[in-house]
Amino acid sequence: MSKHIKRIASPVTWKQPRKAFAWSVRSKAGPHPMRGSVPLMVMIRDVLKFADTAKEARNIITKGKVEVDGRIVKDYQRPVGFMDVLSVKDAGVSKRVLMDKHGILVLSDLNQQEVGWKLVKVTGKSIAKGGKIQIATHDGRVLLTKEKSVKRGDTLKISIPEQKILEVYPMAKETSVYVTGGAHKGTITTIKEINISKSYQENTVESNDNFTTTMSNVFVLGKSKGEITIPGGA
Repeated sequence: MSKHIKRIASPVTWKQPRKAFAWSVRSKAGPHPMRGSVPLMVMIRDVLKFADTAKEARNIITKGKVEVDGRIVKDYQRPVGFMDVLSVKDAGVSKRVLMDKHGILVLSDLNQQEVGWKLVKVTGKSIAKGGKIQIATHDGRVLLTKEKSVKRGDTLKISIPEQKILEVYPMAKETSVYVTGGAHKGTITTIKEINISKSYQENTVESNDNFTTTMSNVFVLGKSKGEITIPGGA
């Protein structure tokens, strides 16, 4: 597969000038799909603006100066997606990847208490050998736990890079959620009601802001309030 993609054809999640140059880098297969992520090189060059050219950005990355979720990443094509923690320690920068109301992935500043953990959404659950619960998450992780109450749609607060489960935030009424898809993406709201479908259709969530969306479009941020810092205090 080519390492490049035409900028005009790049996903709308990428915050880069689409007509300034003809080509951009293509994301590799990884923890996030291409349509829901940004290559690490684009984050360093076009979002953080630590480099003017692709060559300069690749040099920063390949020298091991960039961490994603607490681990050094040297692959400039590595996809960075929603809720990932991006750090450049030499510059004293730590950011969380969020989504604005246009569907573009943006970076939010982290305080020292937030750098060591991230939130992940449970996308699958099964029973592993020994009776342990095996959990798949939105960022490609597979975690083992004894927490039988965890269900699909819940959010886990995990330490990084250790991946230890610190808290479980269930998908439930009156919880704070981040809308990641549909017409209201980028909105922070509270769940008013969860509608369980009795057919093949997906369950839906009613918000206190008078709109309804599918359960796959919402990401639980905490219990009564969100656990993360939102730009502008939203």
